Amino acid sequence: MDEPFLGTFAVSEIESAVDVDAILFGVPFEDNIPFYPTGCSSAPQQIRTVSNLFSGQGLRQENIHTRNFLDFGDIDTKDKTYEQIVESVKNRVKQILDKKAIPLILGGDHSIALGTAQGFLEKHPDKKKIVWIDAHLDLMDKYPPGQKKTRATVLRRILELEHIRPEDVYFIGSRGYNLGIEEVEFLKKHTMHLLQSQDFENKKTVNDFLKKMLAEKVPLYVSLDLDVLDPSYAPGVSVPEPAGLTPRELSFILQKLANSISCFEIVELNPLRDYNDFTAMVVCRTIFSLAENLEKKENKV
Repeated sequence: MDEPFLGTFAVSEIESAVDVDAILFGVPFEDNIPFYPTGCSSAPQQIRTVSNLFSGQGLRQENIHTRNFLDFGDIDTKDKTYEQIVESVKNRVKQILDKKAIPLILGGDHSIALGTAQGFLEKHPDKKKIVWIDAHLDLMDKYPPGQKKTRATVLRRILELEHIRPEDVYFIGSRGYNLGIEEVEFLKKHTMHLLQSQDFENKKTVNDFLKKMLAEKVPLYVSLDLDVLDPSYAPGVSVPEPAGLTPRELSFILQKLANSISCFEIVELNPLRDYNDFTAMVVCRTIFSLAENLEKKENKV
């Protein structure tokens, strides 16, 4: 790690850490599916670099400088199998949750979410919800054909774990004409909740969806795939989909969720496809906004 994320303290261990709000770590990994553009593995360090172009100071009293955010560096992914990386992510998520802090994971592609989910579900086996903010459903069983562990199948694999039901999953921003028939049928067959990108044209629809999701105060695992945003705002992703959310709409959603977030990951930034670091800046702003909107630790779920 050349430099930590702005406003965080770089650490090599967290056992001695106390009163921590969030602990950030990177997972510089991407699957080897040939038709996906490479580049996601360079995202964690690029996010850190771009963060230092900001001051981190907003108009609110609370900000990343007044919070206790740590940067735990990156998971070692060199010469590791996917299964080994998933295990490492799971263990680090559990370690951070044991410190009563929010794991803040920087991908990497979305396949790393299997490790995040395993760690989160093992620490929250009872009531919880998964919020999948993504243009895509990621519910394919095998995609490409014969491959069960990719970014296109990761939520299907998560739903095969213990302590999670389809009705615990809430999709936000799904859209496009690049979905598989089998995953659309899977969605319809199971009781899963869906807020499509076109639903943002009606504020009441959005607010009703959020009200339903937050009616019961339970821990949230929020998985943010940056391709949920319209490519005009976030060109630096591997699978862009037109007609997406604006950064302001995303910010609104995350502000509403902030007080219930127990685990948060941001995936699919591809710096090699970005333009003037626009997408990396959205990531940084998202983290700054999270720091602003967290409630006091004693009130957390």
